[in-house]
Amino acid sequence: MTGPRGTGIDPAPPIAGVTAIVKILVTSARILVTAGLILALAMRFDLGQAAALISHANLGLIAATLLVVSIANFVVGWRWHLILSAEAASPGSTTLLKIMFVGLFFNQILPTGVGGDVVRAWRCSRVGIALGAAIRSILLDRACGYLVLVVLYAVGLPTLLHILPSARERNAVLAVLAVSLLALVALLSLDRLPRRILRFRLMSPFAELSRAGRRLFTNPRRCCAVLGLSVITIALTVLAFNFAGDAVGSRLSLGSWMMIVPPVTLIQLVPVSLAGWGVREAALVVALGSFGVPAEAALAISVLVGLCLIVAGLPGGLIWLADWDIAPSPGPKRPNPSGSTSGNWAIKSLRALRLKGGVSERRKGKEGEAHLHRYADAPHLVDEKDVVAAQDAQHT
Repeated sequence: MTGPRGTGIDPAPPIAGVTAIVKILVTSARILVTAGLILALAMRFDLGQAAALISHANLGLIAATLLVVSIANFVVGWRWHLILSAEAASPGSTTLLKIMFVGLFFNQILPTGVGGDVVRAWRCSRVGIALGAAIRSILLDRACGYLVLVVLYAVGLPTLLHILPSARERNAVLAVLAVSLLALVALLSLDRLPRRILRFRLMSPFAELSRAGRRLFTNPRRCCAVLGLSVITIALTVLAFNFAGDAVGSRLSLGSWMMIVPPVTLIQLVPVSLAGWGVREAALVVALGSFGVPAEAALAISVLVGLCLIVAGLPGGLIWLADWDIAPSPGPKRPNPSGSTSGNWAIKSLRALRLKGGVSERRKGKEGEAHLHRYADAPHLVDEKDVVAAQDAQHT
């Protein structure tokens, strides 16, 4: 096929095709990086000894690690509900928790760093949440956790710099902190860029994300609640590493883990490997080596934490297969012969109000009916006050 006016020049390939090629290349690169890091660790350290440490690990402490990771997931689900509620009508913390578990499941099986977040946004759109609001809420949810992580990192940095033996390691942890701070500042100030840059279509979502972030952090009540839940989440993450370390006999103090976990977690966020595998292990080997923990024990700790994350995300696979995250929750029912749900019954009642009421009642009935019709496909989003109003109308 030739280009326009018979120039003989083939047209540019479709954007979708180019995007698919880029995704394949990025995924392949991540697979190679993951395999390369694991191979490098296998060549330098004794994987057999690490496997032996895992096989002889304390089962009670492993169970405690899994429990703490699972509790942290529930806390994150509630935090996400609070953030989304500031942007759109939330389908409820229970529904969002199920969607979050689905995202955790896909984070472990998809060869991308953001696959789980993409799935979360997609499932949100299936329950009536605007895609833009869903994506912003997911990114802000992550940012709130990272903010607390960076603060904890900065607090423990002086002691960490004193412990690290080489100047290269000290420079590395300083660089990680600097990049993390720049990313958080950029998140809240992208919409302040020059107008000639904001004119680009690609910049519009990022500018709206910055505005949403400032709205969240300038609301004292919601901000305190969200950051408080973030503190709990990070504390549980540190505790999970502590339990995993104790399970293989490292016996580091909780204070030491509070200095180790933030830089390791932030480094793990770099999207160069599959679900952080390889990067987390390498970072832990370096960090724990400064505290006198053998490399094989560090590898065992990292693998145990990774396996607990996988197990904690497995319920998301079952939820996804059964569509439990997007299935409408049964609303309160009104005893009647047809057995209709509250949403449909309220629509009928408001319609009756329009027929027999005065001008004011007819207007209210029409507005209420239109509101309920918008959520006819998602009855779990019907406001309980509308149902009560319909019940009152039925008896007048």
